[in-house]
Amino acid sequence: MQIAIPVYRLSCKVGIDRGRAWSVIEELVLWALAQKARTIAELSTQSGLHRQLIVASVARMMRFRLVELSVRSNGAVFQASSYGKEVVASGRTLPFFPKREAKRVSFVIERVAGNFFPGGQVRLVSEAALAQEVDDDLRVVVVEGGGPTMSHEANFARLSKIAARGWEEQLAIVDGRTASLRSEFMLIRVVDGVPRNLPDTASETLRRVIATAAAVPRGTSTVPVEYQGPSPEPETVPSVHACSFGPDDVVIGGSAQLALFQRILRLAHRRVIIHSTFLDHKRFRELLDEIRAACIRGVSFDLLWGAETLDADEDNRNGVAAVEIARIIREDRDLARRFRIHLRSTGSHSKLLLADSLEGDWTAAVGSCNWLSSPFRAVELTAVLSDPHVVADVAEALQRMVGRRGLSDDIATEMSLVARELRRLTPRGGSAQVSLLLGDRHDALMRSASGQTRQRFIVGSHRLGSTARPGVMMPGEAAVSRSDATVSLLYTVPSGPLKKRHARKLAEEAAENGVRLLRVDPPLHGKFLAWDDDDLAITSLNWASAASDLDFPQADIGVHVHAPDIAADAVKRLGLIYPELVDDHSVPTERTPQMDVEDKGPMVETPLPVSSGVGSLTGEAPD
Repeated sequence: MQIAIPVYRLSCKVGIDRGRAWSVIEELVLWALAQKARTIAELSTQSGLHRQLIVASVARMMRFRLVELSVRSNGAVFQASSYGKEVVASGRTLPFFPKREAKRVSFVIERVAGNFFPGGQVRLVSEAALAQEVDDDLRVVVVEGGGPTMSHEANFARLSKIAARGWEEQLAIVDGRTASLRSEFMLIRVVDGVPRNLPDTASETLRRVIATAAAVPRGTSTVPVEYQGPSPEPETVPSVHACSFGPDDVVIGGSAQLALFQRILRLAHRRVIIHSTFLDHKRFRELLDEIRAACIRGVSFDLLWGAETLDADEDNRNGVAAVEIARIIREDRDLARRFRIHLRSTGSHSKLLLADSLEGDWTAAVGSCNWLSSPFRAVELTAVLSDPHVVADVAEALQRMVGRRGLSDDIATEMSLVARELRRLTPRGGSAQVSLLLGDRHDALMRSASGQTRQRFIVGSHRLGSTARPGVMMPGEAAVSRSDATVSLLYTVPSGPLKKRHARKLAEEAAENGVRLLRVDPPLHGKFLAWDDDDLAITSLNWASAASDLDFPQADIGVHVHAPDIAADAVKRLGLIYPELVDDHSVPTERTPQMDVEDKGPMVETPLPVSSGVGSLTGEAPD
């Protein structure tokens, strides 16, 4: 008797880093030698460890220039080198130089209970081969009601466990070009009711299903069963991280975004990843000098974009822009091998910028600026994140955004590896609490802010649409009725079915309930929520014209910061651009005539009228 279990078979080429990792004993010895010079005897006595173990640890660290020997009158002493002290002070992991080995890995995921096994431990056949089996007692299990999760995140975790063996190996790279996914069958031979070729790690659930299939009367060809494995895990709520975050990490204005973009490219060491909702090949040409300079230094770029096919003309415009940018890259020898543009939309409205540094750290910029289509004239807000655990959350969000093609998506795999390495770093701590905003967390934060507000509740949104009343106005009115707070909603242009006359009517109704609805100029493209003095959220979601996507949490990505006076400082800087925002009109402001502004909407970009001035990096004066 044979039982056929449906499975998914995944295979790909991977790179495995093999090498001895640093032990906690070696890290402890280095820390001690960074405090003061010590002899081997002192280290052994103070740590309670055998002398031979101390000698081996010190000798290995000397080979990596972490420890140096000094000869003094009382004998030889050891101390951390300047490089070793720098590593200890920075909190970074000790240098690791593994040997890279390439191999092909294959594993299967059975669809009954979600178990996964190395491909070599099971007998696999295709559906066509199964139909040609000569066994007269072949029973095929048919799984109904779901199946194991096949997300990139889940499969990468499975691959890591299968490919890496022991503490001295770790998955380093996945060749997405070789990744394949096939539906096949795992054949289990049952003799006297006992499965003979089932892997030892098979779960009791799978064994029970096989026993059930073996017990049905002879002649039964199919055995229907319900999926009995773990259900797909819901989107996890991003953690709140204690870290350092100050007013300088909030970039406000138009030209300030350009300066930020140029600075991040200038400091990038090997990697930059850009996600811009919209594309414009003319804007790309304007940034070409900075991009080319980074490519010449050895920086590799990936450009992703997220405009969806909501409108034929819009989709065609971004598609044409992507093709034109690809042509520019192909014809430039400095960019051709270093810059890659993805021709398929991610479907996300988020605006992200990630880059590494010479020290091995990563920086993420999260906000409202369309990096590769913006003329950098509208007022934008961006949060610059440098804490490794917060940046790891951004990398993980990007992994889930682009990982719908499974292990064949190189960006998703890279982001998973980046997040893994960043989470290994020691938390830096700080007075700020920072967390990402994904999906319906935007709505939850709006409700929470409405309930917490005591003094001030301000929302910024590029567009004012049909969701303005339930999404923003009602939470604002609740804040007024509960705490008599000052509530303001800033926007630039009515959207969708909402016309100017509707916006005026809505403003009149809002005023009756204590809410100020302000159409501002210069154009505001930034999306933010600030309440009281210590809470600020910056995002890509148009609070007053769009709703969060429950099925695609990465459709809009933002960040919530709780830090002393972070909101008060941002509102003060915005008040220099929009005097009507602040009650105290003594705040000095300046207005400078500005060129035409082409602002971008949530899905469709439309030109805006001529306007005047935008904010600068510090908010002290317009551009």
